[in-house]
Amino acid sequence: MVFLHSLGFLLAAVVHLSNGKVTVSTKAAQTMNGIGASGAWWPIDLFKYPESVRSHVADLLFSPNNLGLTSYRYNLGGGGVGVGNPSRAPETFYVSPGVYNWSADAAGVYFLKQAVQHKVPQLILFVNSAPAAFTTNNQTCAGGLLDAHIPDFAKYIADVVTHFKQQGVIFTHVSPINEPDYSMGTPGTPCGQEGMAVPPSQRAAIVVALRSALNKTNLQSVQITADETSRLEQFLSEAQTWLPSAASSVGAVCHHQYSFPNDALAAQMPATAKQYAPGKETWFTEICCFQAIDPTLQSTDPTAPQQFGGGFQPGMIGALKLGNVLRQSFAVVGDVHFDWWTALSDVMGCDPLADATCVTTDNTAGWNDGLLYYDPNFATNGNHALYSTKRFQLLRHFANFIRIGAKRFPVNNLPANVQGLAFKDSKGGSLILMNMSPNTIAVDLSGVTSLGKFTSAIQTTQSSDWTTIKKAVTSVPGLSITTILFQ
Repeated sequence: MVFLHSLGFLLAAVVHLSNGKVTVSTKAAQTMNGIGASGAWWPIDLFKYPESVRSHVADLLFSPNNLGLTSYRYNLGGGGVGVGNPSRAPETFYVSPGVYNWSADAAGVYFLKQAVQHKVPQLILFVNSAPAAFTTNNQTCAGGLLDAHIPDFAKYIADVVTHFKQQGVIFTHVSPINEPDYSMGTPGTPCGQEGMAVPPSQRAAIVVALRSALNKTNLQSVQITADETSRLEQFLSEAQTWLPSAASSVGAVCHHQYSFPNDALAAQMPATAKQYAPGKETWFTEICCFQAIDPTLQSTDPTAPQQFGGGFQPGMIGALKLGNVLRQSFAVVGDVHFDWWTALSDVMGCDPLADATCVTTDNTAGWNDGLLYYDPNFATNGNHALYSTKRFQLLRHFANFIRIGAKRFPVNNLPANVQGLAFKDSKGGSLILMNMSPNTIAVDLSGVTSLGKFTSAIQTTQSSDWTTIKKAVTSVPGLSITTILFQ
């Protein structure tokens, strides 16, 4: 049997009064285009689980009754050559030029096809490393891509996309160089994961070659997303080197945010993208692993300046850290798409069979890298339980109520410590309110008229998940997310 563990604890609440009526602009800021998560690595482990658990995982991720992702990132593995961790070494289809083993990567393909069965509208193929035959060190990490093999690499990706199309799996987007700024290893030592360094001088050639290869195989509709650099500062300094030459071949300009920039720095992203690739959308395609720069604020303030680092935080503080990044992505950068890193993780930093409370309690040994967690020792102890987080529930608010094609409208006059995002499409409107403080805060929504007529609200707090509220919302609990729905 699969168990989902509800997280939360009660805090004393003090009501803070709002300074005025919240309003929503009538002028749309951007049109949204998907919310997703990655299928990197965890399918290798989860494929070994009983079928009932595997199918339940797919239902949790893809069903609109659960998380309801509208985008799924499939990791096209390079074969794991040089990777020391077998659970992070996905198999490759590549055998030799034009010769492929389509029975490889059964684990990854299983969950990819589950996404298709659940009618996930966006399927994105992304690459951490090319097959070893194309790299500088004949490995899938700690090296780079040989210039002479750029056309071969592009043809391989196009052949994979063509094969899956014939199987009824339609990739809408391809990312050929996920995090090209890191090779993910040191030559001569086992790597922790696949990775391939692609300097800015090489990136346009790869994107252009891939566009050509896709077009030659009648895959003009498949868009290329690039370049998915890890840190915003790198994108800002490197975009001029490759993006102008690749702009006509790129469908969306993609970035990660592992430097966790403040709003002022993040606001430079759209101008740079517009300068070098005018008319292209910007996508936020990976983040995880929050750690407060000031350790005294790690477990108390979800808006504290963050950096990349360890720490397992399954509760609302960890969830609202993600909420703060979503707010910055949509309201500051103007991204139209958002992807969390990996949907499942085994790095909870504790033994759930030895201590049942460990899955609901912060620790410094684990990582904030999953929405759901599973026991890393499942192969020896037979524990096939799944462990949920408040982060899963928070992203559920966004994935369920920000549909592809919805327009975002700026929210004004919010109370201090409350963040808000508003959206509207043909099915209605939604106002997402996140209370970043531990205290209940009053909100006056009588001025919110442009989204339609209030119908209900959905709320997640420290002590409850996805609670339906039928009466008008006049306050938001401490450390909570409330989505107010309008007809």
